[in-house]
Amino acid sequence: MQHLLRVVPAIDVLNDRKAFKPTPNPAEVDAVFDAPLEMFIKDENRSAEEREWMGEKYLLHFFDYEIENKRYLIWGLIAGILIRAASVVYQRPPAFLEQSPKFKFPGLVDK
Repeated sequence: MQHLLRVVPAIDVLNDRKAFKPTPNPAEVDAVFDAPLEMFIKDENRSAEEREWMGEKYLLHFFDYEIENKRYLIWGLIAGILIRAASVVYQRPPAFLEQSPKFKFPGLVDK
């Protein structure tokens, strides 16, 4: 049995930031905060670890971010989504090697 994760990010522009009242699932979300999108294509406050899955090497990115005397670590899937979003919005690639995983699923049919 294979377990696959499919994530479809939704990104929007807030016209009235104060009107936005998120209701995150506390089992999945530690905190809700703002971070500048451009930071995800800059090579600042970033580190990466090389990982391997099913014989494919990829980089897992970590971004350190501090706001209002609170520190946050944005990493993994969320960091990857934000790197891609920032690349699209700013129309340029990140200033670092992205090296996303190239997952192969033989015989898998998209339903």
